[in-house]
Amino acid sequence: MSCESRSAVDWANFFGVSLSENNFQAQLPQSDDPDAGFVGSPDGLEGQLPPNSYGVHANPVAALLHHFGLNAQAVHGYSFDDLRKQIAAGHPVIVWVYGNIWYGVAPAQYTASDGHTATVVRYEHTVIITGYDDYAVTILDGAVAYSRSIPQFLSSWSTLGNMAVILH
Repeated sequence: MSCESRSAVDWANFFGVSLSENNFQAQLPQSDDPDAGFVGSPDGLEGQLPPNSYGVHANPVAALLHHFGLNAQAVHGYSFDDLRKQIAAGHPVIVWVYGNIWYGVAPAQYTASDGHTATVVRYEHTVIITGYDDYAVTILDGAVAYSRSIPQFLSSWSTLGNMAVILH
């Protein structure tokens, strides 16, 4: 369940910043709110919802990448056109998706102990979009590269509101 850290260090490496996945994971804030910090344990069971082991959303990841000197920005409601502009400029994009780019499902709402409500989904996952063509996007998921059709990607990405980390 450390996909966010893995994606972040792969993304940082693309821009010439070498980070350790374990170090990045250890420096993420902890919270019961995925919009504020990592929920649970990276060794927890997959597919859970907060307050059980879940992961972390874009804002804390972008903030920590920024701490390491990268001009990272968390975005929500990001458009596919804007994502393609980032890719065309040579900037891969970290995206939050449902599973391994599965067709989307209805997300849930979770209210953390501080009263903040976050949109969550079982099997929350991050991957890096590195390319696209008229039919598909190219995905880096750890050491594995693959493609998914644009409709399937858009369905999965929309589950958590088109959340991403971009180079700003």
